[in-house]
Amino acid sequence: MRLPRSFPKKPICFIAGIAFGAWMSSPGDTQGTWNGFGLVGAAYAQESDVEVSPTMVRDRHRDVYYPNSEDLAEDEMRVIACGTGMPTTRAAQAAACFLVELGNGDKFLFDIGSGSAERISSLQIPYNYLNKVFIGHLHTDHFGALHDLFIGGALMGRNVPLRVWGPSGPAPELGTAYALEHMQKMLTWDLAGRAGNVDFRGYSMEVNEFDYKLENEPVYEENGVIIRTFPAIHSIDGAVSYSLEWNDLKFVFSSDTYPNKWFKEYAKDADIAIHECFIAVPDLVNKMKFTPESALLVGT
Repeated sequence: MRLPRSFPKKPICFIAGIAFGAWMSSPGDTQGTWNGFGLVGAAYAQESDVEVSPTMVRDRHRDVYYPNSEDLAEDEMRVIACGTGMPTTRAAQAAACFLVELGNGDKFLFDIGSGSAERISSLQIPYNYLNKVFIGHLHTDHFGALHDLFIGGALMGRNVPLRVWGPSGPAPELGTAYALEHMQKMLTWDLAGRAGNVDFRGYSMEVNEFDYKLENEPVYEENGVIIRTFPAIHSIDGAVSYSLEWNDLKFVFSSDTYPNKWFKEYAKDADIAIHECFIAVPDLVNKMKFTPESALLVGT
């Protein structure tokens, strides 16, 4: 969905499941193929001879393209759902991930849940433009594909650090910095096997952890874009929601949260407000065979 500056100030809440179409490599295409098989996620390296615009979509060579098929005007915002599903991802639906693209060329990922890296790579956006990620909390259905973006993005052309923002927790080991430090330790073998064989500039991460108790405070201010955080109610302390303001447009993203006073207050003037929803408790019991106790815990 694209929003021009003149779009009326009425919130739009999305509850949607979006499946991106499959793509094929054209017979004459040698870029992004190996031994005759298409490589999903192939993208131009930033230092190639081809200058790729962050907003002029139709100028880009691609195999096939369904969403994000229109050029983005300099005063517009576009939001693409790259994942809207449950922790148990499906071929047709990845876990939570929303891409916000702005007419100034900036792009932001809000949550990057399991399975969403496939959707992101299918957009064939050069990975240097996809280097800013905002995590709502540390359940894997909200950051489980971050390591795919970290490694795969660098392999496919990102030569700048991956920048990640996320909340602290009630204890240091429950915060974003701890989680991502240990994620990178998990990748020690992977990184060691690539050292000396590839451009290693993209295999670094800038982690920006902020206090999860901040209320409508800025955590990002660059290039005319302000991203604020406010508390969410989910699982344990350390979950947050976000708002993005640019060019008199406002996007609000709940991540996972119970309805609360902060979202009500800070989303009321949004152009687009995205709030999570989940399967009702009776359906968890009747259709998915949860016990009533588990259904109440998971579904409320």
